[in-house]
Amino acid sequence: MAVIKAINSHASLARVINYITKDGKTDKSLIGGYNCRGTHALFEMKATKKMWRKNGGRQYKHFVQSFSPDEKISLQEAHEIAAELAAAWEKMNGYEVCFATHFDRNHIHSHFVVNSVSFVNGKKFTYSKRDLQNFKDISDRILQSKGLSICQPSKKITSYDRYTYEQICKGESWLADIAVAVLTAKQNAKSKAEFIKLLSEQNIKVTWEDTRKYITFTNKDGKKVRNKKLTEIFKEDFTKEALLNDFGRNGTGAAIDQIERELNARESDRYIDETERGEQAFIGAEQDTYTEEYGADGEEYGIDEEDRPTRRYHSGYER
Repeated sequence: MAVIKAINSHASLARVINYITKDGKTDKSLIGGYNCRGTHALFEMKATKKMWRKNGGRQYKHFVQSFSPDEKISLQEAHEIAAELAAAWEKMNGYEVCFATHFDRNHIHSHFVVNSVSFVNGKKFTYSKRDLQNFKDISDRILQSKGLSICQPSKKITSYDRYTYEQICKGESWLADIAVAVLTAKQNAKSKAEFIKLLSEQNIKVTWEDTRKYITFTNKDGKKVRNKKLTEIFKEDFTKEALLNDFGRNGTGAAIDQIERELNARESDRYIDETERGEQAFIGAEQDTYTEEYGADGEEYGIDEEDRPTRRYHSGYER
């Protein structure tokens, strides 16, 4: 059995590529690329962004295909499935994808990093919930074709839980509203205090005490649910440890993004300054040439004002 998960990461493109291709987690035989060379993916992705002049905003999308520890599958088989999956999802057409299969956990899993800019038309990579579900369905079809197992409903679901699950799928359950709010706060908060504040803004009270094992979320109507229940239903890790780890990553990612923005701004300013100096030097040279050919006022050699030639210059920097 394998599951597909979209990862909300704030790390830089270089950092995430270096992470998924890191020695000790994978090796060169388990690194691949779709529409690019896996070992040169960072260079090619950056070249695409530069070509289309789209260096800002979200830099990539990150997905993971994880196999069950009980699945009898080799690293090479998992890597071949990753390559097939990247090529089969039509949303990845026209985008560079770097993928790598990892062996550093008790389960085999493959990472996919998709460039945010298309090398074909410069469009940004986007996907909907329906697109993500399609990605998961394609994964299941590939697994079935190879005689591997696919996701099945959890045996832990009772009759009450099954009804709850069906209501969530229809978008009619208050649990879904809490889960979405908690997940959003989890992805954006940089601390426990900020997490609680973000949820309070959604009229959700958070009871998080060191003396209690679980966290309780209460909506404006007084309905309560523990983080343990949300984890069981939505298959998303809402444990205290997982939340605190996410807060740390969010904070680190935000700091790195800020540093990169400042560095990019400095580089942009330096480029503009150099370009402007080049333009001024060019204009000065043009003026010297004009004086040499026609004289300081253009009249010394009998040139009328209306016959004075018009000179224009061009540069890569547009004002």
